Amino acid sequence: MKNYLIVSALTVILIPACKGDKDRKGEKESKKDAPISALSIIKGQLSNLETSIYEIKKFETIDNVTDSAYLKKEDIRNFAAPFLSLPEIADEKYYEKYTEDKVLDAQQNILNITSLAKSDTAEIQKQFIIVDISPTTDSKVQSIYIDRYIANGDSTLEQKLYWEIDKSFLIRSITGKKDQREKVHSVKVMWQ
Repeated sequence: MKNYLIVSALTVILIPACKGDKDRKGEKESKKDAPISALSIIKGQLSNLETSIYEIKKFETIDNVTDSAYLKKEDIRNFAAPFLSLPEIADEKYYEKYTEDKVLDAQQNILNITSLAKSDTAEIQKQFIIVDISPTTDSKVQSIYIDRYIANGDSTLEQKLYWEIDKSFLIRSITGKKDQREKVHSVKVMWQ
């Protein structure tokens, strides 16, 4: 599953780079130019995690007080819910609302894929995907970072979502309400 996602990601990156500007003039952007689907990568990670033999530990911080506990595999999706409720920016109804840049760092053998919202009212403002493209190993997504912002009347929810492939995920939620102090809630789930 992992290799399929990596091959798909690299195909999405390399095919448009090979086309000349002549081929693109007058054409509407096609589905293959859509941002990479972080959601499908995360769903694959969750499926693997639910069938693994890993010990899963949760660290939850509320108002600078941290508590830890072991999680049952059947509870993992509840804690990953903020990832699963994200809009799929690679979906046709969203991807035209984002720009995507790909920057290759040849020294560190990584590819940075950055998707930015064209509007400051979009739920997903930023998405960063880091891909290891080392010549000695298979290319593999290393991490995903998503910056989410939801405004609802006089309250806001800002979430910093970080997924380190095959290791952990972190959700930092900042809830704001007019004339009230911001509330910060963090959950980190780790396995290996």
